[in-house]
Amino acid sequence: MIQSFSRCIEILKIVADSPDGIKLADIARITKLKYTTVHNFVSSMMKEGMIRRGEGHVLFLGPMVTDLHNRRRHGELIRHARSIMLPLIRRYPETNLTYSRFTGTQITAFLNRSQELMGEIRAAKSVLPPYQTVAGLVFLAFLPEEDAMILRGNFPFTERNLAEWGTEKALDDAVRLCRERQYARLPFDPPEMSRIGIPLFHKGRLSGALTCTCLNLTAKEEKGLLNELLKLTGEVVEEPSGENLFLEKNHLT
Repeated sequence: MIQSFSRCIEILKIVADSPDGIKLADIARITKLKYTTVHNFVSSMMKEGMIRRGEGHVLFLGPMVTDLHNRRRHGELIRHARSIMLPLIRRYPETNLTYSRFTGTQITAFLNRSQELMGEIRAAKSVLPPYQTVAGLVFLAFLPEEDAMILRGNFPFTERNLAEWGTEKALDDAVRLCRERQYARLPFDPPEMSRIGIPLFHKGRLSGALTCTCLNLTAKEEKGLLNELLKLTGEVVEEPSGENLFLEKNHLT
C-alpha cells in the first residue's frame, strides 16, 4: 500500500513537471515501471480527479489537485485570522470580530467572535451583504476589478441601498476612501458603534477582511483600536513552502 502510494506521488510529480502533458509510455520509461502498472495507477488517479487526459491522450494534473491546494491555503488563512483575533480579544474583551473571504461569487464569513457566543472564536458560514457591511466595502475596494464586478453583479444596488446611502456615488466615494485609508467605516452606523473593517493580504492580493465592532468607546480608545487594526493591514501571509507547511509573517516596508 505504502509503495503504491509513493509511486502515485512520483507519477503526479512527473505529470506536474510536464507543462505540455506527458504520455503513459513516457511515464513508464521515466519511472521504469511496467506500462500496465502505470496505466492502473493513472486510471485510479483519473477517477479521483488527480489526473486528466488531454488531446492526443497526453496527461495533465486534474482539478482535484487545485481543489486540495485551495483547501490547504484556506486552512492556512483561517489559522492566520485566528492568530490575529486572539490578541485583539485580550486587549478589547468586549469586541465582536468577524473574518470573511470572497468565495468567487459572494462574501462569506468563516470566523465569528461575539460576547453572545461567550467570547469564543467559532467557525461560521454566512453570506455578508456587500453594501451594508464594512467587510463589503473592503472587498469592493481591494478585490481585483473583475471580482469586484462579479460581486456587484450578483448583488444589485437596490432601493433599500439607496435609502441607506442616498446615492450610488456615495457608496463609490466610501469605497474610494477605504482604499486610501486602508480601513472601512459605514457612514450610517450609530455614533456609539465603532465598527471598522480592514483588509488582510496574501502575496499582494486581498485574502480576507477582518471586521471589529465595539460599543461606547471613548475617542482615545477608538483611535487606539484603529491604530492596532492598521498595523495588521501591513501583515503579509506568505505561501507555505512545499517542505515546511507553516505560515510566515513578513511586514511591508
